[in-house]
Amino acid sequence: MGRNYEFNREETLNRAMQVFWQKGYKATSMKDLIDEMGIQPGSIYNTFGDKHSLFLEALNHYGDVVTTNTLKLLEKEGSPLENLKSFFNEIVIRPADKKCRGCLVVNSVVELSPHDDETAVIVKNIMKKIESSFYNCLLNAQRKGEIPENKDIKALSRYFASSTHGLLVTGKANASQEELQDVVDVIFESLN
Repeated sequence: MGRNYEFNREETLNRAMQVFWQKGYKATSMKDLIDEMGIQPGSIYNTFGDKHSLFLEALNHYGDVVTTNTLKLLEKEGSPLENLKSFFNEIVIRPADKKCRGCLVVNSVVELSPHDDETAVIVKNIMKKIESSFYNCLLNAQRKGEIPENKDIKALSRYFASSTHGLLVTGKANASQEELQDVVDVIFESLN
């Protein structure tokens, strides 16, 4: 009879996600994962499959947890425009270690999407979710009279999503808060 391994699957998956987020897919070794996840190699393979399967599950987990929690800033009660400002403020004031890590979705787009169809599908779905959240927030802002009615909300939601990804990449290059804030100021000028 096989050995029964006991561990918290979600917590273990979160640890794997952190390693991939910090190091990237290619630079992450199975030893890195074993050390961080705190489980035996057999448990990793039996539970998650190979490194690529574990990565895909970690990327989905990132979308379900990190992205979803971040997007909740756009859905708060009150002023949608203030929610947008809070969202971008989180990116600008992020501590240097988090800025340098960037975003697992954006990192995966650059590293894997061009040649990994499974990763490409996951990141595309997460990016659509981000764009949709911006769309809903901007539409709500328009309905409340916070932005002009003649603004193309669909185009703006794409612009805000793309700008967010760009800010996260720029943050990885250790840009200052002032540099990131300059970009955010220009983003908000598009609403006038």
